[in-house]
Amino acid sequence: MEIPVNNKLCLTIEEAAAYSQIGEGRLRRYINAHKYADFILWVGSHARIKRKEFEKFVSDIHDI
Repeated sequence: MEIPVNNKLCLTIEEAAAYSQIGEGRLRRYINAHKYADFILWVGSHARIKRKEFEKFVSDIHDI
C-alpha cells in the first residue's frame, strides 16, 4: 500500500529531502551534526524524520 508523503507520520531521509527540496546530502550532514533535533526519530541506527516537526523546522529556519 502506497501512502502519500503528506499523510505519513515519519519520512525517510530521501522522502524528506524530496518533500522539502533540501538536498539529501545537506540533510544527512545536518542530521549527523544535530542527532537529537526535535524532528529526528532514531529507529536503531536509522534516522526517520517526523514530518510535522520537520515542516515546522523548515518554516522557522532561514538557512541550512
